[in-house]
Amino acid sequence: MIGTDEPPHPESRRRRFRLGGMGVETQSIIVTLLGGLLISITVSGRFTSYVRPGFKWLLLIAGAILVVVGVVSLFLAVRADMRAGKQDVPGAEDHDAHGHDHSTSKAPWLILAPVLVLLLVAPPALGADAVARNAGSQGLAGYDVAAAGGPAAPAQTDVGGKDGISGVSGGYAFNDGSGSVYDSSGGRRTMHFDPLSGTDPQLTMKEFVLRSLYDADRSLDSGTPVTVTGFIAPAGDGFDSGYTIARMAISCCAADANPLQLHVDGDMPMPSNTWVQAVVVNVPNTGTLDNGYVPTVTVNSIQPIDQPDDPYEH
Repeated sequence: MIGTDEPPHPESRRRRFRLGGMGVETQSIIVTLLGGLLISITVSGRFTSYVRPGFKWLLLIAGAILVVVGVVSLFLAVRADMRAGKQDVPGAEDHDAHGHDHSTSKAPWLILAPVLVLLLVAPPALGADAVARNAGSQGLAGYDVAAAGGPAAPAQTDVGGKDGISGVSGGYAFNDGSGSVYDSSGGRRTMHFDPLSGTDPQLTMKEFVLRSLYDADRSLDSGTPVTVTGFIAPAGDGFDSGYTIARMAISCCAADANPLQLHVDGDMPMPSNTWVQAVVVNVPNTGTLDNGYVPTVTVNSIQPIDQPDDPYEH
């Protein structure tokens, strides 16, 4: 019996495409919803729980493009169906021998589950658990450290304007990548910072750590109270008691976050992950290799606060 060479009907091809996955209409709706999700979390400010604030306009543009692409694709798909008259091809019904309809699959709609979760439930920023998982040496914390075997850093580097740092002596990146406060000859690596300003100076956690470890002028060793913002976390490795005031720093997104920590002797005044603003005084020479170069501070006052709009430092 000779078969027919008649080409399959276009609508039949579209139905067979749907058998292996989602239809064009479903794809278009999901793309549109993903674009709407990007716009929603960006406009609401929730995007800072994932990426740097500087990505705001890129996320808005990406979201708008996805919405436009999804809407246009859906419009074209609906118009194509209308032109085809949605007529079934004789003998090409989408039923198998058991009468089951396989023209569409409900499984692809499960892709919407994470979209709905992100729309309805804002996941918290990284906190005390992330500090415990990611804690390491704070030697040159948040600063450039050359990988093992990398090129030697210059002896003097101008990094003016970054966290109040005007220059670095002894090099701020070094070959072994160990994060040591001391160079190969045993000399203390130093940086030069702008003078503390005002009667109630406020520092980022990153600048406080860098000043405590590397400040050539030892501006924090004079007993000047400084205000820092972070969250409460348990004491880390190298400490038998006390607690930590910490904050996560990111370079690009939450996936590369690293903790910045200050150690406090005494009982934890509030539960872990409580955001606080604390007036602290640096205890000189307490950040050592044995405790991962986490400086100890004394607390003059501490009060709980709401989580900042941007929970990360950069």
